[in-house]
Amino acid sequence: MPRYFSHLAGSGARDIEGQEFADDEAARQEAVMVARELAGCRSISTNDRIVVTDAKGKVIHEQPLSGE
Repeated sequence: MPRYFSHLAGSGARDIEGQEFADDEAARQEAVMVARELAGCRSISTNDRIVVTDAKGKVIHEQPLSGE
């Protein structure tokens, strides 16, 4: 399975371990779910978002923490 990395832009947090998903869409869906959970736990900046990259570093999705 492909490995994806979910970085928290705006905070500087980088995912160095990654997680395996079946495809880009599955990784995107996880980012949407996590963003919604994080949005309820902290104040949101307009720059805060989850950036999902594939193993080659290509950005496949960016999800605002607002979950929208």
